[in-house]
Amino acid sequence: LEAFGNARTIRNDNSSRFGKYINIAFTDRGQLLRASIDTYLLEKVRLIHQTSGERNFHIFYQFLEAATEDEREDLLLNDYTVHDFNLTNQSDTYDRRDHVDDIDMHTEMVDAMEVMHFGSETTSQLMRLVVAVLFAGNMTFSEQRTASYGDTAVLDETEASLAVAQLLGVSFDNLAASLTSKVIFARGDMIHKGLDLGQAEKASEALIKSIYGAAFDFIAEKINASIN
Repeated sequence: LEAFGNARTIRNDNSSRFGKYINIAFTDRGQLLRASIDTYLLEKVRLIHQTSGERNFHIFYQFLEAATEDEREDLLLNDYTVHDFNLTNQSDTYDRRDHVDDIDMHTEMVDAMEVMHFGSETTSQLMRLVVAVLFAGNMTFSEQRTASYGDTAVLDETEASLAVAQLLGVSFDNLAASLTSKVIFARGDMIHKGLDLGQAEKASEALIKSIYGAAFDFIAEKINASIN
């Protein structure tokens, strides 16, 4: 949870950016019976914006430092580093002042996932979502006049947008349509309306927050299932 929910802030290198309530039950003899973790209010805005001197969530830096050659090839990372992604380079802050090593932390996280019975395939799929989020932060849009919508945003077919589509298992056209248009139901009719540039960019941010938030909730649920 700390890898996905903690980040370096101005005051704290391992600041929890979410709320949690831990419930622990014991038997009459004082033995641990079960436990559960409720999480809430993950600071999703950090995914999009970080102030100077702060980092995004730890997992991005950990995986980019620790990913193996096979993982990099499979997830289309190649030679990408934290300097190449908008979600990690905007604050120009990449390290931790407490001298904790991101590679060591990633190794500990993977080991903890194994202990919690995540399974290697589930862990790999979570890393796929992490990388998809990183590439989504690099997607760009252009404005174009169309016969159907007038001036509307179009998703640029770049290495980043193609990577997002491939990592999420959708076509580029479907990804583009979901980010640049909306469906309105009016009096029984379905109307497709194009989004302008600002709306498309907000849709992209919403996609990033939704994917990451769902992954975080999934991790919490898996932990609860394991400890119970």
